[in-house]
Amino acid sequence: MKKKFLSAMILLLSGMICLSGCDFGSYIENGGNQNGGISNVEKPNNDPNNDPNNDPPDDPTTDTHYTVQVYVSTGKDMQIFVPGDTEITAVWRSDYDEHRVELDEKGFADAGELDGDYAVYLEGVPTEYTYNANVCKATAEQNKVSILLTTIREPERGYGDGRGDLYNHIMLRYDGTYRILLNSEYDVVQYVYKPTAAGFYSIESWVNMYDDQINPYIDIYTGSEHFKLFSRTMDGGGASLPGGYTKNFRYEVRVDAVEVGNSFCFAIHATSKMNNYPVAVDFTVSYEGEYKSDNSDVRVIRAEEAKFRAPEPPRGQQFVFADLGTKVFDNRNFRYNDDTGRYHYYDAEKFALDPYGYGAGFGPVLYCAIDKAIPSYTLTRLINADKVGGGGILFNYLKLYNIWIEAEQKFAVYDYTDFIKIDYANVCNSDGVCYVTKELKDFLQTFAMNHSLYTDYVGAGDGTPEALGYKANQDALWLFACGVYMIP
Repeated sequence: MKKKFLSAMILLLSGMICLSGCDFGSYIENGGNQNGGISNVEKPNNDPNNDPNNDPPDDPTTDTHYTVQVYVSTGKDMQIFVPGDTEITAVWRSDYDEHRVELDEKGFADAGELDGDYAVYLEGVPTEYTYNANVCKATAEQNKVSILLTTIREPERGYGDGRGDLYNHIMLRYDGTYRILLNSEYDVVQYVYKPTAAGFYSIESWVNMYDDQINPYIDIYTGSEHFKLFSRTMDGGGASLPGGYTKNFRYEVRVDAVEVGNSFCFAIHATSKMNNYPVAVDFTVSYEGEYKSDNSDVRVIRAEEAKFRAPEPPRGQQFVFADLGTKVFDNRNFRYNDDTGRYHYYDAEKFALDPYGYGAGFGPVLYCAIDKAIPSYTLTRLINADKVGGGGILFNYLKLYNIWIEAEQKFAVYDYTDFIKIDYANVCNSDGVCYVTKELKDFLQTFAMNHSLYTDYVGAGDGTPEALGYKANQDALWLFACGVYMIP
């Protein structure tokens, strides 16, 4: 499943918050913020650094001192950054002067008593980290700035290294911050990104405008990864200085619900003022917020066949998932029985003598794990699939996008939230499983396809059957959440 899980929403604390975006969709655009990209935001109250051993040093000076505290992201939390042997310098820069102070062993720097407005950034940050150097500002009213460093995310490799023809591109599966090294002004790297939910997305470069040595560009394409059409080149919309060489790009798009799953294609290249290569361009792909157009067509699906509660687990038996311990889901092992109105484990030889009384070849009844952990899909239980994600941003994976309605010749979004969380949850036994009906089987198959639980020729999404080594033919994708009760 595509984790968009928004794994890397970037925030700079106390003095600021740095958010960078994603891309894509129906190209409803905004050229980006033309006001330079400097922002100042108060430090959140939920600071995870409550351990007194991890607190920033006490400020022995008055409140008029301009200071910087550097943190590093540890995934869900953050902690004070320890420079170690790395020399990192905090820079306070105004129109009139500049102050440079090396970070101490607790990632802290004090510029002393200053007056007025200063841009604040770092020099010498280790190459495995990044941050938006263009958004911090210290003022007399808010002179203590916190900066959060985040690690560079490695992209999934799609079709090569992104260089060459338009069909050679790198796949970005997740939101986050990426870095590309460019070897010349003619070096162009292609990317493809597919949002997993409707919303407002952005792509923004994070080149330090104060260095003013690199100018990044983004090429925008229409079409899909298999048929790209060049639209235009952008160098602007993000942070820049008046008259400066560096003009960061920022590209924004709105993705409607019926467009989720479509590809957004772009390319990145850059020029160097002094013609010094290679150059590094950090850029972010970010979810910025909700978006819904007047053309959205979301249809709430309710169950019609969830009528009978599953019996309690048979004594002395255990639930065995449908791969039967092989990590291979095979549709031939399960069959619908018209006499019972249920799906069963089927084996013409093993159950030839009709040991269960369902007919020759038919074994135990098949069930679906609604509120039970699924070994082949560890990201979440089905009952919780409407709340996938982290960092305050959740996605409803029970809304299935790009469902083609043949009779209407159009796409729509099918919302199965109540279908799973209410209708089928209400007919589960105490083990969290229910009977597999035809409509539930169809949902599971569509769910697996819609979220690429199996191979999509790009790379395994964390927690999916593909990533965990499971395989299935196209007609057996639905079995990932199913199983039977058997004697161990």
